[in-house]
Amino acid sequence: MLSDQPIANIDVLYPPSLNGSWVCERRVAGVEGDVGQAQGAWKLLGGTGDLQSTERYQVRFIDLRRASDAMTGLDGQRYYGDVFDRGFEIESRTGGATVRWDARAPNLLQYARTSGGPGSAAELKVVQRNVELPNEKGWGSNELIRVTTTTSAFGSSFDVTYATRVQRRWRRATTEEGDRVVEGLEIMKTYRVLDGVAGVEMPTSTLKSTIRLTRPYETRPTRR
Repeated sequence: MLSDQPIANIDVLYPPSLNGSWVCERRVAGVEGDVGQAQGAWKLLGGTGDLQSTERYQVRFIDLRRASDAMTGLDGQRYYGDVFDRGFEIESRTGGATVRWDARAPNLLQYARTSGGPGSAAELKVVQRNVELPNEKGWGSNELIRVTTTTSAFGSSFDVTYATRVQRRWRRATTEEGDRVVEGLEIMKTYRVLDGVAGVEMPTSTLKSTIRLTRPYETRPTRR
């Protein structure tokens, strides 16, 4: 977990139809294992408010027009895939944190919440990533993230390192009214880190959340 060996900067690719802004609604569906560990990781990854409350904030997807982002659509045509604006999500989800993130170097993100205090600032570094490209059933990702934050004890401050795996699975859907939505399931696991090594065989906690993305405007087919 402490190694600075880089991984490829090819981020998770999303269908180009997701380009632009969405309203994200997140709900925790269940927690297994150490609830304190789960809640701590949830907050360090941007969670705000109470663990059991519904979060609602803005997110967006962007098109970088890179050759590495080319993908084949369900119609067989080639398109530029979108990437998720991780910096914008943290800023929106936390209610205005100061964020440093570059979409062309997506594996490192740093932020500081305006509230200050222990655990209010963190560095998130993706150290391992597997991607499932979009197909007719959906798409997904599996990322192992090193989370570093500063805490205080006995009059001194020191860095604490956490290991968190975030797995997401997405699919397209529609509401009863016919509006387009994107539904997701997120599984976040935490692991014990000793001497810079994460024991990823046995998670200390598992937190499951449902995610629902809706456009801030009507997307129903036009009726004639």
